Amino acid sequence: MKSSDTKFKVLEAVIDHYETASFGPTVDEVRETVGLGTRSSAQFHINDLVEQGFLSHLPGRARTLHATETGKQLVVLMRSVHVAQS
Repeated sequence: MKSSDTKFKVLEAVIDHYETASFGPTVDEVRETVGLGTRSSAQFHINDLVEQGFLSHLPGRARTLHATETGKQLVVLMRSVHVAQS
């Protein structure tokens, strides 16, 4: 799986969890949902998405991980492209 595919799946997992639970997922929940082997791998992708402006969180606070508006728009766009290609 390419890194960009993994990052998109991490972003989707955060959005889907937030929509169903009304709070952000833990790193382990993201790891399990996406199927990553280690917690550090999940943390790496989360940190990269935060740095790129697609995810945000409140440092030092539990379960505050969420998608930014830019992140949400990207997922909507990518899902519509995937549907159009199907």
